Amino acid sequence: MLLGLLGFLLALGVLLLWVYHGFTPVVHGEYGQGVPPASAFCKGENAFVVADEGDAALGRHLVKVIAGYRVVPCLLIVADTTAPAADPVTAEFPSGHVPTPDEFITNLRDADRVGVSFAGEYDFSAAGEQPIVIRLEDPSGNQSEVTAAARIRATVDRVVLEAGSPIPDVQPFLTDGFHGELLTTVTEEMMVVPGEYALEVKCPDNGRVFPTILEVRDTVAPTGEGQFLILAPGEAAAPAAFLTAADDETTLSYDFALAPDPDSREIQDISVRITDAGGNSADVAAQVLFSSFGELTVEAKKGQLTGADLGRPGAQPEPFTANVPGTYPIRVQVDGGTEIAMVTLVDTTGPMLTLREGPFYTRHDLTPEELVAAEDVTGATLSFVEAPDTDSDQAQTFSVRAVDGAGNETVAAFPLTLAVDTTPPVLYGVVNVGGYVGEPIAYFNEAYAEDDVDGRVEMAVDSQVILSQKGKYTVTYIATDKSGNSASKSCTYTLVEPAVTDEEVHTMAKAVLKDIISDDMVNAEKLKAVFDYVRGRIHYTGASNKTDWRREAVRGNREGRGDCFTVYCLTRALLDELKIPYMSLTRRGGSTRHYWLIVNIGTGWYHFDPLVTRVHKHRCFMWTTKQCLVKPYFWRFYEENYPAIATEPFDYDAVVQMERDGLLP
Repeated sequence: MLLGLLGFLLALGVLLLWVYHGFTPVVHGEYGQGVPPASAFCKGENAFVVADEGDAALGRHLVKVIAGYRVVPCLLIVADTTAPAADPVTAEFPSGHVPTPDEFITNLRDADRVGVSFAGEYDFSAAGEQPIVIRLEDPSGNQSEVTAAARIRATVDRVVLEAGSPIPDVQPFLTDGFHGELLTTVTEEMMVVPGEYALEVKCPDNGRVFPTILEVRDTVAPTGEGQFLILAPGEAAAPAAFLTAADDETTLSYDFALAPDPDSREIQDISVRITDAGGNSADVAAQVLFSSFGELTVEAKKGQLTGADLGRPGAQPEPFTANVPGTYPIRVQVDGGTEIAMVTLVDTTGPMLTLREGPFYTRHDLTPEELVAAEDVTGATLSFVEAPDTDSDQAQTFSVRAVDGAGNETVAAFPLTLAVDTTPPVLYGVVNVGGYVGEPIAYFNEAYAEDDVDGRVEMAVDSQVILSQKGKYTVTYIATDKSGNSASKSCTYTLVEPAVTDEEVHTMAKAVLKDIISDDMVNAEKLKAVFDYVRGRIHYTGASNKTDWRREAVRGNREGRGDCFTVYCLTRALLDELKIPYMSLTRRGGSTRHYWLIVNIGTGWYHFDPLVTRVHKHRCFMWTTKQCLVKPYFWRFYEENYPAIATEPFDYDAVVQMERDGLLP
């Protein structure tokens, strides 16, 4: 049996020698170079290999080799035995940049994927150049190393600054932790001309010179201020002439965005376009006037502007009052046409001062305005340079400074002799009145004092009224003027227990006025409405309770009957609610009493009595005392206790219009 096996193996060996005669049964191929040519398998001519792309992959592959009539299977073993290769790179970057190994090689070559790594540890923060070893390794374990270089700059790539910025020092160009000096001089001109400037920085640590770039940008548009120009007809002006200011850090150019029309004689709005070296632009508004008058300066005055004021007596300006300084466009008829003259009114003349007519009195606080009149087109402010002695009635001198609205000043001295006031004030409305227990007394509701020098003066009262007790009390009014002259007058206050509250009277009055008064009425119309209402409301019976005016007002309005006191009380309540000034009157002498009022809405005092009886038909609505004489003695009163009554008849329609025009105080 052993002999048989040996015989078989021998026969097989002979067969294989015959089959593979002239062939290489096992061929080794390099990965990435494809399937070897047929000559690697067979030395004979006209041989070829039957294989596909997969037969070039790593591993063992059975391929067919055909030579003549013979087809022989061969084993192809593909392996990767070649180490990766690459070209080194000198990588340059600023300090702080953390590079990857790939940045140090280029043109990487290998049939398979390659791992790239640093062969050691490196400090990339130190400026200068250092060798860097890069390890290359493919999946088959083939390795190689490439020695490259790292060049670490102490400078940044570029610094960007706005045009007009200050000249920078070296620090903005250095990376953190480095020191250096600029070898390139940065000039003022560079900082206002946009562009890129190559600079060099020397690092003293190792003496190396590093490049960097200064980039000057202009991103801010220019600014400017326009002005108003007056040009002669036919005159031209460059765009820049219409600007009082133009500001930018770079050079500027000018053009019209809206050009003037030289044929127009109106004031024109134009626009100047300013463009800087960075291409930024801005349009600035301005104005122009083509006029043969040019710029005119005229002294302000009272009255109308004339052609002579403009330097052309034959010209006719439009009507214009020339009393307020300022610059004005004035239309002027001249040479058969119309032009505009820009006229500047100025005030260069100091105020004119004159002493006012007296008399002026001692012991009075006198102001410069009370003593001196100042005349000036722009008004004037007065102050004392030397004030008068107001305690002296001897001849003296005082001086005043006046400054007008334009700053012109006048100082003048005036003689002055102060008069002595010896006349005391006159007290009005101090008459017997009533009040209510427990309620405050309005002492000055109707009473007041006037002085022939001081006008209205304050009054004081000397009163022993006990508000908690009803009865009659004497009250003395005292008035003293600025010169120390005093006058006094007494009356009787009668306090009664209140039967009707003040609030009840107000409620009644409001209800009445709501029906007879509208918001658009002026005081004269309101008075007429009150007069007509009371006159029509109270039916005369000849009887009333004259101890309590509030109770009588409410009762009279509720019941619609009473006498003259009732009419007076209801009228008083309504005028109180309207806050129209009045004073209470009673008849002087006679066998019976009569009550009515005088009122003043800024036209002076007039009699106001809505009473009507079967025999008394007179309409005493805003009458003068003379008109009241139509019924002798009926409206006679103690005139010394009251202010003067108006003497001109009351013109109702005219007063209403004056009130609507705001002409009454």
